[in-house]
Amino acid sequence: MKRPFVLLASCVLAAGLGLALTLVAACTDNGSSSNDVGSLDGSTDARIDRAQLPGEDAAVEIDARADADVCEITRAYTLECNIGKDGGDPLTCGAAKFEAWCALNDKAINSEAFRRAQALCLVKKNCNGFDRKDCEYRSYFTAKQTNAQKQVVEAYCATCEPTNQAACFTKKTEYDPGKGPNSTDDVFVAAWELNDTLDDRIRTKCTGTALDAGVAASIDAGGDAGPCLKAFGNCAGGIYVDALPDCP
Repeated sequence: MKRPFVLLASCVLAAGLGLALTLVAACTDNGSSSNDVGSLDGSTDARIDRAQLPGEDAAVEIDARADADVCEITRAYTLECNIGKDGGDPLTCGAAKFEAWCALNDKAINSEAFRRAQALCLVKKNCNGFDRKDCEYRSYFTAKQTNAQKQVVEAYCATCEPTNQAACFTKKTEYDPGKGPNSTDDVFVAAWELNDTLDDRIRTKCTGTALDAGVAASIDAGGDAGPCLKAFGNCAGGIYVDALPDCP
């Protein structure tokens, strides 16, 4: 889901669309879609030249945060980084209901890999949305996909890039720090940030014969995979948004 469909989702609740952060922080600048993350504070080139992967120098910090759940981490990050600068309550559903909503949202949407990324990356040095996304995506280098996460990517590749499936799988699951967060898409989000229930639903409804027949025919004929990716994203985005909980 910056990922276009993700993007389409998280912030539907708060103000826009942003995926898998689906937690309030996500709605404020991951509300940043993969198309606008890089513009958050000007130049992107100076910020993507980082050799160090998250986790190599952050083990102590992660251990210190291990007892805090993702909602506590997100609340602290949102307030510390002054996310939501329009004068209103920056926390989705308001301060009184945020914890209850966040717990429902986390269970409905997020993967273990995403929770791990939040524990690692929702810190003050990553208040800039580009930096946070870069940190999160780098963390997936040392995370493991579930079978459902692998299967949704495999199904997408078989549907939209059938003549190059192995390369498609690699391209959709491996983050390129040199290209930065803007280089990711909805398939990458599904590959890492969504839980198995959502990924199974997306695979069933948004790939194979379930996807628009016209799009599939175009791909089979050797056409551009772009329309197929867009169709996948639109379908997955609807499923993602439907899974988002209302304020308690």
